[in-house]
Amino acid sequence: MAEPLWRPLALADAPLLAALLAVCGAADETGAVRDAEDVREDLSAGGIDLNGGTTSAWSRGEPVAYATTRTREHADPAHQLAIDIAVHPAHRTSPMIRRLLYWCRNAGARRHRELYGDTPLELHFRTHHGQAWLAGALDTAGYRRERTYWGMRLDLENHRPTGSPATPTGTEIVPFDDGYDAMLLAARNEIFAGNWGSVPMTARTWRHLVTGSPYFRPESSFLLLPERRREVLCYLLCTEPTADRRTGRELYLANAGTQPALHGTGLYRAVFTHTLARARAQGYRWAVLDVDSTNPMAAGGFYTRMGLRRFRTWTTHVLPIAPAP
Repeated sequence: MAEPLWRPLALADAPLLAALLAVCGAADETGAVRDAEDVREDLSAGGIDLNGGTTSAWSRGEPVAYATTRTREHADPAHQLAIDIAVHPAHRTSPMIRRLLYWCRNAGARRHRELYGDTPLELHFRTHHGQAWLAGALDTAGYRRERTYWGMRLDLENHRPTGSPATPTGTEIVPFDDGYDAMLLAARNEIFAGNWGSVPMTARTWRHLVTGSPYFRPESSFLLLPERRREVLCYLLCTEPTADRRTGRELYLANAGTQPALHGTGLYRAVFTHTLARARAQGYRWAVLDVDSTNPMAAGGFYTRMGLRRFRTWTTHVLPIAPAP
């Protein structure tokens, strides 16, 4: 096999990268579907530097592997830099995988120093349960398996709810509107302050990744507000990923939160059941979410009681990097 050509990624590579991801997804049975526009959106995200933070291997004009590093806007107490790798099944050799992981470590450390100096650095990588080949390589490279996430889904077409809880007195559930965006971001940052893996989001990043994303569905996303509508008590934001229409439309429950002082008061259950009812009425076949297995709502069985069942597992791998001398 000829030595591949290595170079940084470019936005123009998106169609060929989407084709590579389709082959990888089929081999790993991830169920992920990413078209060229999805890939282009990923490569345009904040924290991605195409020239300095990506690499790819090409053979006969086709990409056979690539890696990206994505910096974050905050580093408190550590900078959790995300890395991603895709390798064509025919090219998953030990030298190829080692080279990509070595590159990620060096490029990540360099980009980190440029932004945050001697602040502690952690490389974060996520694998699907079908990617045992990659999880094993990360183990060998010194990564620790830090967190497990459950992918859960509900067949809306065949699910019959037992009844919807009443909206708590003095509150109302409303669909997302741009007028609530700043208030919602403030609530999100307050709710997730101190959560593992979470950092405050700026308005620019929030808009790019969440409420301004082409996959965001404001008509299927709901906020629970007090009567005067001056704060967000609870919310559930949904997206519609690129769908395989043969199996029905899928609504992804992407972002949810409740003010900490109001946990256990039934607010989230009210918003959750309302969202599912609207999704069913809007013609969605599936409701899907990913949740940290240590999350009280998951560990306590809330989602199982609501009818969702596990169908995939994700693992977050973490590698602390000591400051360079």
